[in-house]
Amino acid sequence: MAAQPDGMTGAGVIQDPLEQIPIAIRVDSGPRSADEILSARLVPGAPAPASDRPVKVFETEVAAAGAPWLRLLFDEVVLSGDPGLGNDAFLWITSAADGAVQVMTQDDLEKWGHTSAYFNGDRVTVEVYAYPNTGPVSLSMSTALIGVAADATPESLCGTDNRVASTDPRSGRVLPAQCTAFMINDQTHNFLTAGHCAFGLSVVQFNVPPSTPTGVIVNPPPEDQYPVDQASVQFQFEGLGIDWAYFGCFENSNTGLTPFQAQGSFYVLGNTAPPVLNQTIRITGYGTDTTPNTANQTLQTDTGPYTSLSGDVIRYQVDTTGGNSGSAVIDLNTGLCIGIHTNAGCNAFGTGSNQGTNIKQTNLRNAISNPKGIAAAADCNNNGVPDSIDIAQGAADCNNNGVPDTCEAITTPADLNGDGFVDGADISVILNLFGSEGGAADLNQDGFVNGPDISIVLNLWGLPCGG
Repeated sequence: MAAQPDGMTGAGVIQDPLEQIPIAIRVDSGPRSADEILSARLVPGAPAPASDRPVKVFETEVAAAGAPWLRLLFDEVVLSGDPGLGNDAFLWITSAADGAVQVMTQDDLEKWGHTSAYFNGDRVTVEVYAYPNTGPVSLSMSTALIGVAADATPESLCGTDNRVASTDPRSGRVLPAQCTAFMINDQTHNFLTAGHCAFGLSVVQFNVPPSTPTGVIVNPPPEDQYPVDQASVQFQFEGLGIDWAYFGCFENSNTGLTPFQAQGSFYVLGNTAPPVLNQTIRITGYGTDTTPNTANQTLQTDTGPYTSLSGDVIRYQVDTTGGNSGSAVIDLNTGLCIGIHTNAGCNAFGTGSNQGTNIKQTNLRNAISNPKGIAAAADCNNNGVPDSIDIAQGAADCNNNGVPDTCEAITTPADLNGDGFVDGADISVILNLFGSEGGAADLNQDGFVNGPDISIVLNLWGLPCGG
């Protein structure tokens, strides 16, 4: 029989990704507004309440008794306000089990595909907040997803299971695919995984806690969950050696950080898998496990010998199970990633080899060279963070062209010393030339370097653009 991808049945059909079932719920807020709420509270003769504070306009609880976790699916949400003015409405979702919170604006809902993060426990509270004078908001939901007990049957172990717990910050758990993905050294540190995982790319989780004593996964807080940009996904799934996916994630809706900013590390890709010369391979990922159940689909790692290279197929005797698909295959001799783990092949007798896609696979490298969606975001200062996120986090963009000012040449003549800023150094240039005739420091071109030229610099003070 041909080797099967980790996470596939013997018949070669992808198994259901994460075991979950939809349940019917009924939530319909109708139109609500902060003005309506405040008006009802207003005491005659009392001053009007502040208009710069959000007001809770709706609250509901979604519950599914006994569920180990749940996820909300939003039908229609209208959140009023203007993000540019900082008065956009938002959802505040709280888990009753552990107090985890996710805050979502209208933009966040779009990036999350109108779903929430994964929340532990069987109930969450959903609150809607809006600002005065911004219009009505509304929320409707008819479905939620809840978790069920997992089957963590091991497969593709090379004899005894030698995996140990890992804290590697570069590898994330992919849901609902139940795979592994890892950050790489492209411009904005996007992700690789197996191609057969592409059918369940929705959320990437980091800092995953232990599973329950019965093996049910436990979710990290929303701060460690990132929605996949579906427009960024490129993949192939055509058998051994042609099994890869490349994609990017949006920033976290609570922290505003990208996965790279939060995790701070990534794998460096080799140019190709090398010939076999007694190398040791490491694979780290979120494989299934029953020894103990609390290790199920948590981050574990193992090492073993590199056994063969055949075109775009690499083989190695390193313990993996379903859930490891998409893990980085690391050559410990160089520290480089030489492939993506995709297929089983080992057995309980310690023979055979697990298998993956060579990192040099032509279509994979073409995809990395031609990213899409958020993965193609510009990064003019090469700090590994998209320019749009730099700006959202406070980087100056005085001409609102989407490029941080630190990446652009100054265009104003008031930057007399050419250092990229209008500041005291430019005043000094004028003072040194004060009273002289004409020249670059005669900013108003009245024929003299004098007081009006200083006024022009003061009016443009601090700007890296021409006002």
